[in-house]
Amino acid sequence: MYQWASKQTGRPATPQKLAAEIIWIILCAGRSAQAARTIERKVWAAIEVGRPVVEAFGYRAKAAAIERAWHEREADFTALANIPAGDVEALLNWCHSIPFIGDDTQFQLAKNLGADVCKPDIWLCRLAGIPDKPRHPVKERFRTCQALCRQIADATGDRIAVIDSMLWLACNKGVVSVSAEAGPVRFTPPPAAPKARPIMVGV
Repeated sequence: MYQWASKQTGRPATPQKLAAEIIWIILCAGRSAQAARTIERKVWAAIEVGRPVVEAFGYRAKAAAIERAWHEREADFTALANIPAGDVEALLNWCHSIPFIGDDTQFQLAKNLGADVCKPDIWLCRLAGIPDKPRHPVKERFRTCQALCRQIADATGDRIAVIDSMLWLACNKGVVSVSAEAGPVRFTPPPAAPKARPIMVGV
């Protein structure tokens, strides 16, 4: 789990890789990562043979946004390169300007592009004490969730982005759970791996 969460993030080396990051975030919005991966394979199969993305993904507006990310990848790559390294606010604003990158997913994309930020999604908000309803403004949610991740990061020596990924994965796998009312946090250790049976070698 830690190895997955600690994977290197940063600015993509090519326009193609940037487009892939944007497309992935567009697909993630509103669905599980597992479901997004299934759709992603179909989308890339269509892109690689020049078929319209909408034939693989029937959400027309999002399919158009994916087409834009692919066909305008060179322009996006240049725009990203013009954002000074370390200017998180400028990076977030640029991410949010991309079609179908929303209030929450702007943070996810910026994080994948190297910013040391968390994504104030439903899981992290609950852990930070923010219930699902009423829906709090995104700036407030981000500030609270970022503070939680920073506190843990300061204690462990990890980046905020790593802590965010660890907490998300723990919630996604059911290791950590909390109610929609942001109640008590429950920890359910994963089952221990079965011990290997000894191999009897004849002499």
